[in-house]
Amino acid sequence: MLFAQVSDTHLLGDASASVWGRNPAANLAALLSVLPPVDVLAVTGDIADDGTIDAYRLADALTQDHAPRRFFIPGNHDDPAAMAEVFGDVDDVRLVGLSERWALALVNSQWVGREAGRIDGGTLDRLGNALDRVDANVVLCLHHPPLSPCPEPDCTLVDRDPLLELLRGGPVKVVLSGHLHRHFQARDDGITFLGAPSTLNQLCHGGDPHYTDTGEPPGAQLLELHDDGGVDHRVVTAPV
Repeated sequence: MLFAQVSDTHLLGDASASVWGRNPAANLAALLSVLPPVDVLAVTGDIADDGTIDAYRLADALTQDHAPRRFFIPGNHDDPAAMAEVFGDVDDVRLVGLSERWALALVNSQWVGREAGRIDGGTLDRLGNALDRVDANVVLCLHHPPLSPCPEPDCTLVDRDPLLELLRGGPVKVVLSGHLHRHFQARDDGITFLGAPSTLNQLCHGGDPHYTDTGEPPGAQLLELHDDGGVDHRVVTAPV
């Protein structure tokens, strides 16, 4: 099964407008043009930069022909009410079967009004109950990385340790996150943690200010999910 992760699109209601010196709609379109056909497309937050309904409609329009199954979760920039107008209400936890061998867990890590993410105790309990019932390998998607190469508190989950403890020894094989605008890979107790590049711009963390634009092209993550639980992954970049 081919699975694409797109993240941090930062779309605007006006498709011709720019943010941070780039046109987010054009960047996303260029990136999608080089993605191969996939079975599943997950957009892992910061979908809109301006939080407008038109930005979410644009996200829907740009991605609708690229996978038979699409999923969207919010990031810290997203407006839940505007997002719900296009994609429906955002549940804190969703568990969706993809095949006999794979399921997808979608977790809302948005902490409204904050850059950092959080998963409260109730959400964590619901996730644990959902994972206890699944008889398949699981891809877990959320916006904020539980393991982060960026040392700043705003770069990660403020309550990551309970989540990591919950995942250990369970069915989750790979955790996909965004937020950092950079690709990274980490391992914890046999679980692969992958950070996605942004379709808008890539950032390098560390120093003052704690992030700088690297000038690298828009990117997305492409994964092949094997029936035995193995995962192959690579980054796809746009020709812009």
